Amino acid sequence: MAQRRPGRPRDETIDIEIVRALFGCVEEVGLGSLTIDAIAERAGVSKATIYRRWESKEDLIVDAIAGQVGAVDIPDSDDVREVILHGLRRIETFMSKTPAGNVFPWVVGEVAAGTEIGQRYAEAVILPGRRALATHLARAKERGELRQDLDLELAVDMITGPLIVRKLMGDYHPADDGWTVRLVDGLLEGWRA
Repeated sequence: MAQRRPGRPRDETIDIEIVRALFGCVEEVGLGSLTIDAIAERAGVSKATIYRRWESKEDLIVDAIAGQVGAVDIPDSDDVREVILHGLRRIETFMSKTPAGNVFPWVVGEVAAGTEIGQRYAEAVILPGRRALATHLARAKERGELRQDLDLELAVDMITGPLIVRKLMGDYHPADDGWTVRLVDGLLEGWRA
């Protein structure tokens, strides 16, 4: 039987309040002006409470966003079309229905600038998703479903790029399923073996 650590059990509702406060502060002041003091005040907790959970502001930000993106849960399917549609729908949901989606343009700026937050976000969120999608595309190539000369890195860019551009340009309207299907079918028309 595992021994319990001394002290009170961790209150998960405090974690939720801290993350909620983080996103509220970011919407007001942006990532550049974000402070642990402001997050703590807004959440109604002490700075020590935050630092017991996360070692740094950067860890908190990345963890909060990654928590809303969710695990890389691309379906275990031999249907490459289904896999791509699922991935795009996850991105759409993240961008249009989560507080982290509102923060996404700032985080992309951090990634582009090569800041610590940007690097951590890329490693925790972007790269695992890209690798998972590239793996499925590689399997589709092995099955003979896609052209053998398909550049997997370029293909991943072509799949995710349109939604990201829509969000960054400020014209993002949740794409209806018809738009997503047309995008995927258009890409696959050029990629099929």
